[in-house]
Amino acid sequence: MSNIHFHPSNDTLARYADGDLDPAFSIMMSAHLEYCSGCRQRINELETSNTQVLESIPEEPLTSDLTAMLSQILSQPVEPVKLEVEPDPSSGVLKLDNKEFHLPRALQRHSDEIGTWSRLPGKIQRAPISTGGKSKMNFIYMEPDSSLPEHTHQGQEITLVLSGKFIDENASYGPGDFIVQTNEHKHSPRTQAEQDCLCLTLLDAPLHFTSGLATLLNPFSQLFFR
Repeated sequence: MSNIHFHPSNDTLARYADGDLDPAFSIMMSAHLEYCSGCRQRINELETSNTQVLESIPEEPLTSDLTAMLSQILSQPVEPVKLEVEPDPSSGVLKLDNKEFHLPRALQRHSDEIGTWSRLPGKIQRAPISTGGKSKMNFIYMEPDSSLPEHTHQGQEITLVLSGKFIDENASYGPGDFIVQTNEHKHSPRTQAEQDCLCLTLLDAPLHFTSGLATLLNPFSQLFFR
């Protein structure tokens, strides 16, 4: 998509190419790459560079013990390859409020790990995704004309827009946008009338609400958003 304005940092792309991200972060990155040809090209360049570095390292001569071990391994009978069953096409569709959202392939593989949807303040719905690791991944669905109270972040929040659009004080975000927020950022995400938004979020710490009655939610933020 050519309208993507927010991308992972160069450091994040390099860590992804090196296989140095935790499972949830890697899923988030893989999903973004399905939207973004520019980042896919950058990953290809990094992986090619990594391969060239490895090929430039002189090979050590094999010891007699290693040669014998390789010979024994190669002499073992080969087990027949078991073909994987084709995935259920319905796993690529997320159904919510009589709407259907087509998920990136990176998320389709985890359709069985999507938890129960729950409602949050501001006409927002959330469903957790079990991916392992310390960070917590969630689907966030913002209904038309919905909003999340102004907040900052006790850690890092990554948002990938999957469908629709949301806005805040800084910009407008659409499908494929990869937005990183930290404790240096403060914002109030919202959707406009007749425009909903489905996002994938990754949190390593609860949100911290900063204005009005929403500050009363801070003791419960971990329950709502992790």
